[in-house]
Order: sequence, then structure tokens, then C-alpha cells
Amino acid sequence: MKKLNYHIDIRILEKAKVLERITKHLYKYAGKNSNCYACNIVENMLVLGATNSSNLSIIRNYQRDILKDINYEFGEVLKLKLTKIKFKIIKDPKV
Repeated sequence: MKKLNYHIDIRILEKAKVLERITKHLYKYAGKNSNCYACNIVENMLVLGATNSSNLSIIRNYQRDILKDINYEFGEVLKLKLTKIKFKIIKDPKV
């Protein structure tokens, strides 16, 4: 049986690792119980999702600080500068 990385493109795995690190970095702003996730990076836009609107409004209040921190912390890994955050309500991914 082949390993998983033989079936999935390495770019997708690397992007998933970066999104996981960004999600963990969001705990600084929203707390571990807030259920906020980094969902995607499209061009220069970061897509953040939350399971309900109250969690989303908490993270929305810090969007400028989040952009500055992520551009500083993950600038070398992302190789682009994020300029905008898009917010979405998502289903709970742990279910």
C-alpha cells in the first residue's frame, strides 16, 4: 500500500500545514474554545471560518492585527503578502 503523499499533491499537503499553523496562531486572539479556523488562502486573501456568528465577530474585531501578525510570522512560508481577510460561517469540522 502506497503512502498518502504518493496520492496527494505535495503542494496541497504544504498548504494544509500552513493553514493548521495559522489556525493555531488564531488562538491568541479568539481563545481555544472559539472554533475559528483558517480555511483557505486565495491570491492575497485569507479566508477565515467560524462555527457561529459570535465567534466570527470576535475574530473580526482583530482583523488588522491578525493580518500584521500573519504577514510577519508566515511571510517566508507564504511568499506573498496578505491584504484582506474574508469571513465565513462554516459547519463544525470536528463532526
